[in-house]
Amino acid sequence: MSKISKGRKATFYIGIGIIILGLLLFFSVFFSIINAVNDPFFSYGPPPFENAVIGMILMIAGAVVTNIGAHGAAGSGMLLDPEKAREDLKPFNEAKGKMINDVLDNVEIIDKFPKGESPKQIIKIKCRYCNTLNDEDSKFCKGCGKEI
Repeated sequence: MSKISKGRKATFYIGIGIIILGLLLFFSVFFSIINAVNDPFFSYGPPPFENAVIGMILMIAGAVVTNIGAHGAAGSGMLLDPEKAREDLKPFNEAKGKMINDVLDNVEIIDKFPKGESPKQIIKIKCRYCNTLNDEDSKFCKGCGKEI
C-alpha cells in the first residue's frame, strides 16, 4: 500500500491552520459586538466587519488547501491529469477496498458456500390449472391434484 507523502500531510495541516485562523477572525467580530454592548465606554467605534470577510476568505482558502493536501493536486481536481489523479487517490482507493473486503467477510451468505461452490438452483413448475408452483420432478399438482 502506498503511503501519503509528508508534503501532502503538511499541506493538509497547513490548510486546517488557515481554516482555524479564518474562524477566529470571523468570530472576533461577534466578540467585539458583545464587548461593545457590555462595556460601551471602552468600545472604539463599530466592529471591524472586514475581519469577518477576511475570515470567510481564509476559511474557503483553507478548505481548498486541505483538499489538495488530502487528495493531491490531481485528485482534488486542480490538475486535469487522470493518470496523476489515480496515483494521488491510490491510498484512499486501497483503503476503501480493504474496508469493503472487511464488510464482505462478515456477511453470512458468503460463509454458507465454501470457495468454488455455488448455490443449487431450484426449478419450479407452475400448474396450468391452479397456478400452484410444484417441484420439477412432481407428477401431480400439490394444490389441485391434477396431472402436470
